[in-house]
Amino acid sequence: MSSKWGIFSIGTGRPVLRASHLLLLGIVIIAVIAGLRLRERLVVPEVIPPPPLSVEAERVAPHPFVVTARYSGSIEAERRATLSARLASTVKHRYVKEGDVVGQEQALLRLDDTEQRQELQRLQAAGDRIRADLQYWQGQLKVDKNLFAKGTVSEQKLQETVRQVATLEALLEENRYARATAETRLGYADVVAPFPGVVQSVRVAEGETVNPGSPLLELVDTKNLKAVMSAPQADRPRLAPGLRVYLHLHQLAVERQGEIGRLYPALESRSRNLTFDVPIHHEEPSLLQAGMSVDAAVELQRFDAAITVPLQALQPRQGRDGVFVVRDGRAVWLPVRRGGMQGERVQLVEGVEAGELVIVTPHPALEPGRAVQVSEQAGSGTE
Repeated sequence: MSSKWGIFSIGTGRPVLRASHLLLLGIVIIAVIAGLRLRERLVVPEVIPPPPLSVEAERVAPHPFVVTARYSGSIEAERRATLSARLASTVKHRYVKEGDVVGQEQALLRLDDTEQRQELQRLQAAGDRIRADLQYWQGQLKVDKNLFAKGTVSEQKLQETVRQVATLEALLEENRYARATAETRLGYADVVAPFPGVVQSVRVAEGETVNPGSPLLELVDTKNLKAVMSAPQADRPRLAPGLRVYLHLHQLAVERQGEIGRLYPALESRSRNLTFDVPIHHEEPSLLQAGMSVDAAVELQRFDAAITVPLQALQPRQGRDGVFVVRDGRAVWLPVRRGGMQGERVQLVEGVEAGELVIVTPHPALEPGRAVQVSEQAGSGTE
């Protein structure tokens, strides 16, 4: 049986077979393509290692190292005195002005001593009168003793003469003390320098009236200065008299070396910092002045040979200090125990041996085992 179109012929079956073959071939092609795509997805790509990380490293070696602590403070005078009037008087002469350099016992001011001189003259006259009376009564006592021995005068008369002599002797002694006091007060009229120094300020003018306790002038000892430094109270255990100190005044580019002189017993009331001073002695004229700011580096420890690295070389991991070293072209992390610091360098007490190549450039991608490309730099030890 056949259709009138001829293509669905059952007798021959050729057109139907040809269509089936084409359909099957299409399915096979689709399956092959899907399999290839699935294979591409399932195949793990080959891991490409990251390129070596470029770092800078320093080959460590022992060198002298000083551990210091830095503090700030100011220059102060070891001796500073405000001289005050000790008389009620007027300023008669003023011999100095601000900035004058004076020697010890040099006259600075003179107060009017007219009243003191008059008092001393009065006491001297009174003393002369008492001595004259005493001389008379001492002679009379000799006479009365002879007459009493002969029975001519009574014992009462003799005792009155004795009392008169004793009274005059007491008055003479009192006069002697009064004259000594008057002479001392007369000396108060001359105001002299108690030590060599520079006149900081003069607070009175000639002709001005002053009373006991009135400030006259201020004197500063410029040859015996001290650097007074402030330090956290936590530093107290490592500070002690005699430690070497390097002082630096930035304004004058002046550097001086000294030692801690004293640790003050009380802390500062506001900051709770402790205070220590460094004496500065000099004989030649100096640019140093009381009130200048100063920095101090206190030498706490000195090592003849120490392993040190820049501070940025420390790479803490899991709460421990450590550094990366280069071994066979790769970074290796080593735990370390750090010591003191000087500037930007820190001492490594344990963990790194001399000759190790320590990476000194911090990098977030730096991990143990990472390949590195090293640019080696010279170490910079600190003496």
